[in-house]
Amino acid sequence: MKKISKIVVSLVLVFVALITLASCSNVSQSYADKINNAAEKKEYVKVEDTKSALGDEYFELLIANSGVVLAVKGFKNTDYKDLLALDNKLDELDKDSKVSCIIITVLAGNCTGAIYISGSASEVEAKIAKAMAE
Repeated sequence: MKKISKIVVSLVLVFVALITLASCSNVSQSYADKINNAAEKKEYVKVEDTKSALGDEYFELLIANSGVVLAVKGFKNTDYKDLLALDNKLDELDKDSKVSCIIITVLAGNCTGAIYISGSASEVEAKIAKAMAE
């Protein structure tokens, strides 16, 4: 009986560890809030720190260290090279698939604001297009 309970406890711990690792993405409302709160205080998060925090999920549209950093949860930046490729990748998803995205504005290497978007693939695609047009 002790052996079975040890196995069950081990499996539960492995499951919890996997869930924790899977949810470590910084494509979240809390990360957008962190950037926005820091910007309000003029204690900006540096773009290099943001790219490091987003790992291989970020995509940048920066010229002279100013522009936009965008990340879609679960999408590696090697999966798309530009916004058109990202749009095509979103089109490949089932329109009801849940997608999360963060769009971060950058000025002179400082993150000055962030928008978190979550919803169906088609909703997120439309909101990304709208945010990028503004």
